[in-house]
Amino acid sequence: MQKLAGKVAVVTGGGGGIGRAMGRRFGQEGMKVVLADYDAHLLDSAVQELTDGSVEVIGVPVDVTKRDSVEAMRDAALERFGEVHLLCNNAGIANQGSGQIWELEDSDWRWSLDVHLLGVAHGCEVFVPVMLAQDQEAHIVNTSSGNGGLYPIPRTPTYAVAKAAMTTYSECLWGQLRDARTMSWVSVLFPSGYTPGLLNTGIWNQRERPAEYARTSDRPLRRGLDILVEQAQKEGREVQFTPLDEVADQVVVGVTTDQFWLYVPSEASDQKVEERYRSIVERRPPSYLTSPVL
Repeated sequence: MQKLAGKVAVVTGGGGGIGRAMGRRFGQEGMKVVLADYDAHLLDSAVQELTDGSVEVIGVPVDVTKRDSVEAMRDAALERFGEVHLLCNNAGIANQGSGQIWELEDSDWRWSLDVHLLGVAHGCEVFVPVMLAQDQEAHIVNTSSGNGGLYPIPRTPTYAVAKAAMTTYSECLWGQLRDARTMSWVSVLFPSGYTPGLLNTGIWNQRERPAEYARTSDRPLRRGLDILVEQAQKEGREVQFTPLDEVADQVVVGVTTDQFWLYVPSEASDQKVEERYRSIVERRPPSYLTSPVL
């Protein structure tokens, strides 16, 4: 999809972090933008930012775990703009199921899988038929993670498993769209940037669990980005952050060049992927998981 100007992009998780950066970047390309988010306050702020930047944008509250909510998002997009050409399934939550995997509760698994896997499935089930009926170039970008999508971090099982599953889902979607000879394409985004550092996406923040995913036992709140920053400062290391606009730039390049795997070259990640591959073909245990991976 080489020409973006005048086309319509829908971004879930668009209230903050990478989603907000993508919405801003799409607006710079002359696209019309639909931002959707679970957090109404973040959503209003993002819509105002894009509006102030002369972007034609609307905000739609959405809960991607509920198909009817995603359908309402689609209806709002079509009512306002009439078409949808780019769907970014970007909504996500922090790893809330840390700890020993055998001590996790069903609610830990369901929340992560419902957001990261079913949220993507709902987006595709609702929007792909619209894209196919339009008979125009279209693109779906699903936000995965190196954690699970490329190799898992063992201490974050619910997040890693969900991201691994949605990466496989995306591969299946790509294959079926190609077999059907459609004009729709798929990309999987592994958020990363050319500037070394942490990605302060907002996903690190604790979010109150919906009642349907409540745990039966109390567990201390998981600390996220702040603990990594504190650890680095104690060790005398400078904390750097990767600009989220760099991630959004990758998405634009990927969409306009029909790339499937979207992540910047990384010797460390490539080495881990190679070690995982060698572990599989040589039938060896996954010993690459015993060294720190971030």
